[in-house]
Amino acid sequence: MSNNCFTVDFEDWYQGIELPFSDWHKYERRIEKGFYRVLELLNAYNSKATFFTLGWIAETYPHLVKEVADAGHELGSHGYSHEKVYNQTPEEFRHEIRQTKNIIEQLTGKEVTTHRSPFFSITSKSLWALDILAEEGYKIDCSISPIKTWRYGISSCPDSVFRIKENNLIEFPVSRFSFLRKKWAVGGAYFRIFPYSFTLNGMRQRIKNNLPNMFYIHPWEYDPEHPHVKFERKAMLTHYANLKKTYSNTQKLLIPASI
Repeated sequence: MSNNCFTVDFEDWYQGIELPFSDWHKYERRIEKGFYRVLELLNAYNSKATFFTLGWIAETYPHLVKEVADAGHELGSHGYSHEKVYNQTPEEFRHEIRQTKNIIEQLTGKEVTTHRSPFFSITSKSLWALDILAEEGYKIDCSISPIKTWRYGISSCPDSVFRIKENNLIEFPVSRFSFLRKKWAVGGAYFRIFPYSFTLNGMRQRIKNNLPNMFYIHPWEYDPEHPHVKFERKAMLTHYANLKKTYSNTQKLLIPASI
């Protein structure tokens, strides 16, 4: 299991559907419901994870951040306002990753060295962000997807962990695998929309090819009762589909030697 990484984008349900930061106060806060379910699973199977945490979440729920740290999990940055990097200026991006790093470090007393941008939004239009991450003291980034979608992706990105020679930053991109001549990711909506065997076989395919797996998920995916709001149709599909499967699928995933 040492080559398999479990990661959590630590955000609430309304932060994952592109609602503007200024409107967050209008929606029901439910972060603790999903958070405690995923933490329960990780503890039950003695597994550790990296929680890529919004600065706003850390600031608003400091007790949850401390629980993550006390349980031995890693805390990384997920920006502050869940804004896509390619919609920010370099100055705005720098401010957010610096602010989030400082908040988490003050809460835990531990250095924050890992980062994942919201929506994997370091793309060919925002590669400038990688130099800023290195300048701000980050050592590992997990913000690039080698799968091209309508939101993100750099199809030419390497399929495994690599070091960026220009700034010495380590990039751990989204883990992809092939099925029916298409590329798919390990985790997220794919984990719910398709049968569990889809993800399992994809991870096994990568292991066979000596590639690491980085699984990713969100606390709201463990909270199928969270409010249903209308927004972009294709995004609604990935957000709401089969949420009731997340918990049981994760149980299967975390069973020792299951992969």
